[in-house]
Amino acid sequence: MVEVLKGRLGRLLLHPVAMFAGLIAGGVLGWLDKGQLPAIGTLGEIYIRLLQMCVIPLLFTAVATSLSRLFLDGAANRYFTRLVLLVISGLAVAGALGVALGYWGQPGGELQLAAREIIGKVIFTAEASGTAVDPEHARGAFSDLVVGMFPENIFGALTTGNKIAILMFAVLFGVALGSIAREKSERATALLEAFYDTFIKIIEWLMYVLPFGLFCLAYSQVSAVGIDVLFAMTKLVVLVYAGAIVLIGFYSVLIWLRVGGSYLATLGAMRETVVVAFGTSSSYASIPSALRGLKEGLRLDRRVVDLALPLGITLNPPGSTFHFALATLFLANLYGLALDPGQMVFVLFGAMLAGVAATGAPGVAALSMISIILVPLGLPVEVAIILLVAIDPIVDPILTVVNVQGNAATTALLAGKPEPEVAPGALASSE
Repeated sequence: MVEVLKGRLGRLLLHPVAMFAGLIAGGVLGWLDKGQLPAIGTLGEIYIRLLQMCVIPLLFTAVATSLSRLFLDGAANRYFTRLVLLVISGLAVAGALGVALGYWGQPGGELQLAAREIIGKVIFTAEASGTAVDPEHARGAFSDLVVGMFPENIFGALTTGNKIAILMFAVLFGVALGSIAREKSERATALLEAFYDTFIKIIEWLMYVLPFGLFCLAYSQVSAVGIDVLFAMTKLVVLVYAGAIVLIGFYSVLIWLRVGGSYLATLGAMRETVVVAFGTSSSYASIPSALRGLKEGLRLDRRVVDLALPLGITLNPPGSTFHFALATLFLANLYGLALDPGQMVFVLFGAMLAGVAATGAPGVAALSMISIILVPLGLPVEVAIILLVAIDPIVDPILTVVNVQGNAATTALLAGKPEPEVAPGALASSE
């Protein structure tokens, strides 16, 4: 009886209607009271922290166990090569769309005087309050990222939450684990899988309060955004959402074509993931639901899913790549800089590099990676960062969905078609 009630409650709370209701209610309240109820924002922060608490051990155990299994089976090499090609291709498509929309839509060009005054006010306020990012720091951030990928102390990386460094260690650990004696490797891998299942269970518990968590997060995000800034940068925001929806639709079709069956069933398997990604604005918080959707909903190979999805979430950011490309065109138009075809190509490849770099940087530092593109073009880094920070609460949710859905598509393409379900008794009758 208890299990039945528990199952019904879970289906009710995880229904898209309940989750969207939480999002909308929180957004409306945040817009109406302008952040007068800070306790709600605090509860949202606690909820996202509880989700992220499980991310690092989940990331480590998923990648390490998957690599161990693949190396034991001798299948690792062919998966890695295909994964790299899929990631590069995906980032190129996202970056090209950002450049194309920026060229076609001309965001930042011919702004009305009122909009320019609002943008100027935002820049002045940020600089006066000391919240603007030092451009020199931004320019050196990429080299720091490359060095930081290789931890000198894994426990230090765990303490600071350096996900790229942890990922690198997980890859090395998984390869080594799959290379030792099979008996020892299988025992250690089974232990890691037990830890993985434990953290999945904790996340399942947290999902029961997901609508409330989404309510709190939506409240804090909406209340932090000024309406005036939104109006001043409306075209950029609209283009971000338009391009993101195109990419999400493209990725959904790719998943459907790969797994076959009903398109609606494919969408249904990933609907929880999309809502969680949009509501939390955290790709890492979306990993558990994405793993469940790909393995249980679409029946893809567990080994490949557990390897490719966490790896992709950490190193493959199509949403960030698209955003950086489009934002660069916005800033170029704002300052009247006409980019030639060669510079457009540079923006494309620079956006791919900046997107990858941003995955290892926290908060505002991630947005500062746009300096990789802007500095060679002679565009002001500090202005770009201030403006991107101003609209980040608005665009980050949909860009997170792009990142998660893009990596789900990459994982599906890598894993191949699911194996057909075997009817009960089929094996017995065939013997």
